[in-house]
Amino acid sequence: MKLSRLLCASVALASAAFFISCATDDTDDYNYDAQNAVINFTLGSNVLSYDTSFAYSDALLIGADNKQYSPALARFASALAFDVYDTVKVTLKTGAAKPTSSYDNVTLYTNFGFEDATYVQLSADDYLADTQDLTNAVFAHKEVTSGDTTYQIFTVAVQGSSGKDQWFSNFDVGDYSDAATTHTYATLSATHSVAAAYAADSSVNTAAVQAESLTNYGILAAGFSTEHKGFALAAYRLNTKFAAYVAEHAASGAKKIILLTGHSRGAAIANILGKVYEDNSDWTSFSYGFATPRTTTASNAAAYKTIFNIINTDDLVTELPLADWLFVRYGTDKSASIYDTYTSQWKNKLPLVSTYVSAGAQNTSYLSGVATDRAELYASESGTFSQTFATEAEANAALAYLQKYGFGITAYDPYSTFSVAAATDSDGNATYTLTGTFRPQFFLNSMVMGIVLASVSTETAATFVTTMVTGYTSPVHKIALGTMAGKITGFAYSHAVPCYTILVENLE
Repeated sequence: MKLSRLLCASVALASAAFFISCATDDTDDYNYDAQNAVINFTLGSNVLSYDTSFAYSDALLIGADNKQYSPALARFASALAFDVYDTVKVTLKTGAAKPTSSYDNVTLYTNFGFEDATYVQLSADDYLADTQDLTNAVFAHKEVTSGDTTYQIFTVAVQGSSGKDQWFSNFDVGDYSDAATTHTYATLSATHSVAAAYAADSSVNTAAVQAESLTNYGILAAGFSTEHKGFALAAYRLNTKFAAYVAEHAASGAKKIILLTGHSRGAAIANILGKVYEDNSDWTSFSYGFATPRTTTASNAAAYKTIFNIINTDDLVTELPLADWLFVRYGTDKSASIYDTYTSQWKNKLPLVSTYVSAGAQNTSYLSGVATDRAELYASESGTFSQTFATEAEANAALAYLQKYGFGITAYDPYSTFSVAAATDSDGNATYTLTGTFRPQFFLNSMVMGIVLASVSTETAATFVTTMVTGYTSPVHKIALGTMAGKITGFAYSHAVPCYTILVENLE
């Protein structure tokens, strides 16, 4: 991925650079042991590199069984997924028709005969509401004639999280269970969008923002009611862009094939689009996601056979949203633990790196008590945060701190409220208590903010986490946030690029 502050990038891979050399040989005969690729990336403060290889042939997609996992296609898809990030560079060194020389996201595709590779950005400027539910992607296509049949292959490589807004979108799972009542996620979502828009620009037309938000809710409730809201709306918006791209470049009479891929948030969006295109009989679809989060509560998610999710079971990202909240992924998981199975390969690829650290994603019990399901994430909880100070100035300073780091309270969680109240203790001394009323969604945002701050300053992140742990009145919240804070290093390792390269090299 062009690691543009995605989940792992924000912690560990912020300045990554990739150099992958490839061949276009028939993949059945391709010698992967040749190690024709080298990947350079950043882990923490270290610039590192390791060897790998991949190959591409049109036969991976034309006439191939899209319900059968293809290790060769997984290798190729991972290169596209990594290349889409704007801080990563994929350079073909062997037989490259057009070597890449800059971080342009698109040059790679010309080496495999793809045309019109286009980097597409969903911009907050194009929307009034839900402006955090965005993504970027690369679209490309090629026309191939086999016998008497013409095929048009399209690729969609979706970028992972870019910037704080998309991090918050990652944890806005949505709820569509009570649309007939007045206390719905739709109403909350509209209020949220108005508050966020007003915080950014006090002259905004709040009625228009609310109307667009409710329209978005209607689209999702009708067509994506089981899906994670932050991923699904980004997928819907991206698919609208892709439909226009197809209309512009479509070859008359050609059979259409689509390869969808991405890492992290990009994999989640590709996962949902994989479901959309498997349901569309006009297309033959292939979907390969890397570090795919859970995306849906659909009971038939496993019935989708053209979608494959490559999972490092140490990686916490792949365990969110929680299975306890009934979330799953579309398709089939191809998974293994780097820690349990491939630590020797990790050491062989990265001999100068310290021992691999797992995020311990197999155990998420410390998060289970935060909510029982997706609906409860948006239920108000009073008295969940409380801090008492000797002076009003101290209390107001703490309130200002929370409004700064408090997950952009007005912009990201306007349903939550904090206030300072004066009181007198048993000795007659004045005290000032900062209290908070919010939903579990707010708590998820606090975990996000801890990770985001850690990418800038571990000291700032530690101060933030300490403040929140001190203020939470519930042991569940204290333990969950404290445990998460202790997993930052493991998160950086287990979500990192080498893990997913190792997996695609080994999973069959």
